[in-house]
Amino acid sequence: MLAGAAAAPLLFSTSGGTPQGSAPVLVKRTLLRLPAASAVAQGGGVAYVTDDLRDLLLRFDPATGRVQGSVHLAGRPTAMVLDAGRLWVADMVDNQVVEVDPRTLHVVRSVTVPTGPSSLAVLGANVWVTSVIANEITSIDVRSGAVGTPVEVPGGAVRVAAGFGALWISGTSDMLTFFVPASAQVRAPRLEGITVGNGPIGVATGAGSVWVANAQGGTLSQVDPHSLRVLRTLRVGGDPLSLAVAGGHVYVGDGQAQTLRSPYPAPASKALGVGTTPRALLPVGGAVWVAGANPGRVLSVSGG
Repeated sequence: MLAGAAAAPLLFSTSGGTPQGSAPVLVKRTLLRLPAASAVAQGGGVAYVTDDLRDLLLRFDPATGRVQGSVHLAGRPTAMVLDAGRLWVADMVDNQVVEVDPRTLHVVRSVTVPTGPSSLAVLGANVWVTSVIANEITSIDVRSGAVGTPVEVPGGAVRVAAGFGALWISGTSDMLTFFVPASAQVRAPRLEGITVGNGPIGVATGAGSVWVANAQGGTLSQVDPHSLRVLRTLRVGGDPLSLAVAGGHVYVGDGQAQTLRSPYPAPASKALGVGTTPRALLPVGGAVWVAGANPGRVLSVSGG
């Protein structure tokens, strides 16, 4: 079943038209310079970044930029999530998800997952990994490391976000998939496709909605998590690649222009040049952190 199959109108543009809401002034601060950054995480005053050029996981002090330690990983680290004192890294080359002790940076275990692990999210007692080549999503028990049976995602599995009691998966066929895994309360898993914009990649939850960055179409889709309908489509232009919601503001990273903007709730917001390709965004308090490549940077952007 396809929810929201009818195309939502383009309500406004971030590059012109009547301003709606006050336009935020964004300010950036460099936290760390490195050859490349593919993902970033933080907790307890310490930060972590994956460098997929050198296949490293680094721990650093975000206040000083001092690297406190690193560990070499066997393959290309493409995504990372930190939850309840457990750090998980997706390895695109070896088709594994690696658990690393965040205190010692020792590898606790590596588990094999379907081909092309590309994104991670935590829901319940599981880490969930999307596999972009296999078009599947797979659970990993956070305590035992046991891998569940992969679930095929017909609309494709590029990136995943958790929120509103469900997983939201951007796909390869202009689809966002709503997925509620089977549990003690849910007898059978529920998957439902929602037609969004052209080339969805980034996905995030917050500010009462699910948000999808449509890289090929240059748009941002706002999806109601209850009705599973596209509420509106914002034309942001360029190559919207990454997303995060922080402090009630939606941040969009443009891969080609190397910019960050906050088109919601203020569509008239100006783009901030970040000087790096914003591959991943992480909400940290009211700010957003940017993991960038070419050149490698970890930035903190605030003021949305």
